[in-house]
Amino acid sequence: MATWGELERAQPEMAALLRSLLGWIPIAYLATVRRDGSPRVHPVCPILASDGMYAAVAGESAPQPSAKRFDLANDGRYALHALPGKRDDEFYVTGRARLVEDAHERRLVAEAAGHTIRDDDWVFELRIDYAMTAYWENVGQPGTYPVRTYWRPPEA
Repeated sequence: MATWGELERAQPEMAALLRSLLGWIPIAYLATVRRDGSPRVHPVCPILASDGMYAAVAGESAPQPSAKRFDLANDGRYALHALPGKRDDEFYVTGRARLVEDAHERRLVAEAAGHTIRDDDWVFELRIDYAMTAYWENVGQPGTYPVRTYWRPPEA
């Protein structure tokens, strides 16, 4: 598994696309695996902090605590798909989540977030084992086609 920083250093154009998409609409869909093996999909606001990509998941004090926190803590597998950009650009990653328990790391994530992270929210680092980006050539013309880039960390 790789960190966000490792992906960013290996594939700067891919990383720039996600930063651009999140700069426009800072929401992505996070798919997790429930205990019974079925999928669960919810929107999240990915947080790029230091060398990592993170997601804060609502804890018990939230108006609606999120069941995603148990999915990520129990299984860890996830897929994250950013909302398409103005030109239907796509960014997609898969991997395993790691619960962040270190107070210093949580503080760095909270400082980088564009929203409030409550003390009982669960913060996960989204480690990456696969990434894909896509954009479209010849948009609005005959012969429109996707251009995709794929990446896996060297040890994957």
